[in-house]
Amino acid sequence: MIDPGRHGGASVALAPGVVLYARGSAAPPLPDGTLVLSMIPSPAFGDGSHPTTRLCAQAVDLWCRTRAPGAVLDVGTGSGVLARIARARGVPFVVGTDTDRAALDAARANAALDPGPGELLLTDRPPDAWGPRFDLVVANILEGVLLELAETLVAALAPGGRLLLCGFTPLQTPALRAAYADGSLALELQTEREGWAMLQLAKAG
Repeated sequence: MIDPGRHGGASVALAPGVVLYARGSAAPPLPDGTLVLSMIPSPAFGDGSHPTTRLCAQAVDLWCRTRAPGAVLDVGTGSGVLARIARARGVPFVVGTDTDRAALDAARANAALDPGPGELLLTDRPPDAWGPRFDLVVANILEGVLLELAETLVAALAPGGRLLLCGFTPLQTPALRAAYADGSLALELQTEREGWAMLQLAKAG
């Protein structure tokens, strides 16, 4: 892993107040109140070295701390880090989905490092398997997959919920905005980091 947060060692500052470090290395000295997560190194996406992981981590952490959602869905969970942030912030029901069995194995191993009071389900089920239950749905996946999943991601979102899309460049945002131009959704925010973009969409209550 790289260290954009400059905490030293194999650590990554995912968001203000959230740090991820490789299991087996020493946890970095950090201020009280910092959420510190360890991770077993694996090929699964989500070690914090990619800008989209940090974009999503900051958004998920802020949303969970300020809105106290009842349920969060992380689609394409990879290493499971976004789902783990949601659980650590007190979300009672968190689901991480992935079609890659190796990624799910890595996510389950990582999730076992910091068991929390909330439920964290890691599965290969489709995003809409639970119906419109989730107050926050985050999908950090490539553009082509996001285009394919548009209908199921919207179907998973509860009324008044938020959908975070990431994993694409600013030049790809028009196609995604068109694909998610559902009458129930409104664009709230478009942000960029190091050549990557994120869209935040709100579903009508």
